[in-house]
Amino acid sequence: MSDSTVLLELAATISNAALAITRHTLESSAPAPSFFPRSSTKGTINGNVVTHKQDSKSELAEKEALNAAASLIQASTDLQILVSGPENYLKSLSYGYHDITALAVVVEFNLAQHVPLDTPISFKELSLQSGCSLGRLERVLRLLFVRRIFYEPRPGYIAHTTASQRMVTNPELTAFLGHCTHEAFPAASRLVDSLRRYPDTEEPSQAGFNIAFGTEDPLFTFLSKHPARFDRFNQGMAGLSKSGGRSVQQVVQGFPWESLGKATVVDVGGGNGHVSLALAEAYPKLCFVVQDLEAAIASGIGSLPSTLQDRVQFEVHDMFEPQTRKGIDVFYLRHILHDWPDDYAVRILKNLVPALKSDSRIIISDSVIPPPEELHGLHEKFVRYLDMQMMVLHNARERTEDDFAELLERADPRLKIRKVWSKGHDAAAGTIVEAVLESP
Repeated sequence: MSDSTVLLELAATISNAALAITRHTLESSAPAPSFFPRSSTKGTINGNVVTHKQDSKSELAEKEALNAAASLIQASTDLQILVSGPENYLKSLSYGYHDITALAVVVEFNLAQHVPLDTPISFKELSLQSGCSLGRLERVLRLLFVRRIFYEPRPGYIAHTTASQRMVTNPELTAFLGHCTHEAFPAASRLVDSLRRYPDTEEPSQAGFNIAFGTEDPLFTFLSKHPARFDRFNQGMAGLSKSGGRSVQQVVQGFPWESLGKATVVDVGGGNGHVSLALAEAYPKLCFVVQDLEAAIASGIGSLPSTLQDRVQFEVHDMFEPQTRKGIDVFYLRHILHDWPDDYAVRILKNLVPALKSDSRIIISDSVIPPPEELHGLHEKFVRYLDMQMMVLHNARERTEDDFAELLERADPRLKIRKVWSKGHDAAAGTIVEAVLESP
């Protein structure tokens, strides 16, 4: 783009993308994007899951619409930055913590749940029902109105927008927001302090999170000592597994599991086993062993369907201890390694090596960061957000393919990446690393 026409070119990108999205909406009979709730929002492309069965043509059309949406978001962001000017843009960016603080108030006082889905409520009544003081409640909400989270249909009353309504209809989303506002945001606010105090740390007990909460416990140990926080975290993570590049369906479809034949898969740090259950349902020749700490395993055993009891079992095991299983076909780690600094990730992998056979595999579901500029700006931003999240909470990080190769080699020089499998629209999140033992 030339400097003289950059605004016009961005505006044209926005216009063309909006046309593509509108065409897809009309052709698929999906509701158009709106700030205001409808009786049904299924089928839209702005954050919702298309529930009807798709053929290859409709899948292509949806992908084109998703690409158009990403282009529109990036172009409109760039346009806003340029028109604002450097100083105003930086000022606006520096005030962003107030948006997160306002969301924290909504979560803490259950404000979304106290607003009726189909009728407005007065500020006064909302204050009485929630226990949040009237004057401060109104000030918080007026900031969120600017962000199209709730709105004021008439003076003194509040009603839902599509965004705030989702906090009622999707409790797992609200749980994830609560984890971000109540654990990650305080941790992020102390990143500078952790960088000063522990400039070269590789310890999960020396992150911004630890300074913020005055604890030497890593995040997961801390959460296990606070049941309400732990339950919210688990609920939020379960919500992330329902859609998008981090969904369970992405795992089911993102790797040729059927090629494993009659294999045993050990799900390391598998929690309550929801991923193993989905894979067992889809691939009846596979058997699964879900390993995790006692609380997670107890939850999994209690929810194991009788139809899968012969192919899915649970056992208590600490991934930092030597592996108790031997001669395993596949070890599977989903969203495990990115929670740990390199030295700890190597320890996890190293504990698996003695249990491997010559034809065994280690399958890792984690984001694999592509080279710079390969991802669309919108997806790049979320990858960077997630990378920062790992830093402030765990002193960990998201990794490139080379980073994973280095971890594997440190665990055992014979461990090599056979292939990185990628599927879906979010290239970084929807990735699976397949590693094998190669002869020296």
